[in-house]
Amino acid sequence: MSAPMKSRERAGSASLRKGEAATSLRYKMMALARERENVISLGRGDPDLHTQPAIVEDGLARFAGAMGAGMAVWDEGPVRGLHSLREGIARRYAREKGVEVDPATEIAITNGAQEGLFLAMLALVDPGDRVACQDPRYSSYDQAIGTAGGDIVPVPTGGDRPFELGGGELRQHAQGCKLLVFVNPSNPTGACVGPQGVRDLARAAADLDMVVVADEIYEDVVFREEPFLSLLAAEGARGRSVVLSGFSKAYAMTGFRVGYLVGPPAFIDAVEAIKSTTSGPCPAFSQYTALAALEAEPDPRPQYLARYRRRRQALIDGFADLAVPHGSHGGGLFMWADVSRFGMDAETFCYRLLDEAGVLMFPGASFGERWRNWVRVSLLCPEARILESMQRIRTFARNL
Repeated sequence: MSAPMKSRERAGSASLRKGEAATSLRYKMMALARERENVISLGRGDPDLHTQPAIVEDGLARFAGAMGAGMAVWDEGPVRGLHSLREGIARRYAREKGVEVDPATEIAITNGAQEGLFLAMLALVDPGDRVACQDPRYSSYDQAIGTAGGDIVPVPTGGDRPFELGGGELRQHAQGCKLLVFVNPSNPTGACVGPQGVRDLARAAADLDMVVVADEIYEDVVFREEPFLSLLAAEGARGRSVVLSGFSKAYAMTGFRVGYLVGPPAFIDAVEAIKSTTSGPCPAFSQYTALAALEAEPDPRPQYLARYRRRRQALIDGFADLAVPHGSHGGGLFMWADVSRFGMDAETFCYRLLDEAGVLMFPGASFGERWRNWVRVSLLCPEARILESMQRIRTFARNL
């Protein structure tokens, strides 16, 4: 192992260990759930909906057409992604966000948003850099930042804007940080920062001379009445911001592994250099299918959102009936609930709920050390099963 690699590992080891421990806890619970019959999973975040058959068929046809035009089966195109897909993403940004992006120099296609996160951290973070993150947060950020050698600085959320990250909190807690990772809507809380809040954060980050990586993977699952504002559309954010997104959540395409990064040309060049020596291009068939999803008629996203809206309401009503407080849910595929009324910490609650009631949730401590009374609950289960899970919890509570 080279000396620079040793330095990188040493600098980020605390963040990496915390992320690995949190992920290990969730996977342990999922393994226990697989040993039981008839478990209702309100745990992990992969959409339970299927990719629309018409999109898959269109992707196959596009791939076959490319091969017929001379592309070899093993030819996956440029490392930064098929130009046609990057053009499609650029058209969507112009049409839906009012943001003009150069598909040739400002977009890179990744093997899922997870790889995009790691590539962004490796391109932007040097050993010992301080990286501000919302608290609570998804543990993949700890792992990616730790792998790059960075140290996480938690920025508390809550208060008057439950679990929404604000510019004031950033100014107070992120002095000296090189980077902010901003997830909107949030995983795990479901908080969604509105347009004015995004503008405030962009100004605060600029004043603090911070680069912002905005994870907008849940941008199409928003329940607020205000329109979603991408960070790139905020005044002054271009040139110092990167957006991470993908097709897994919005189009129910988790297995296709297509994500993307949007950012300044120098950043995209750095991502391409790292990607060319590690994973290489995203598979061509997956990219053609993603392009088919972008151009699908009718657009499947409103249909998916309507389903999630009904599931969300079933959870809100169930929590109200159980007298369980929860964070304000503005978007995303998770809700954040306080289970302290059951008289035990959340990890004990989750293990007992799985064992005694057959309902899987994830304890809040796997998303931040302060959250030992909270659980993350997923919308990714049919509405009937969510209603049944609430009944099981009521029975569980009566038997305590």
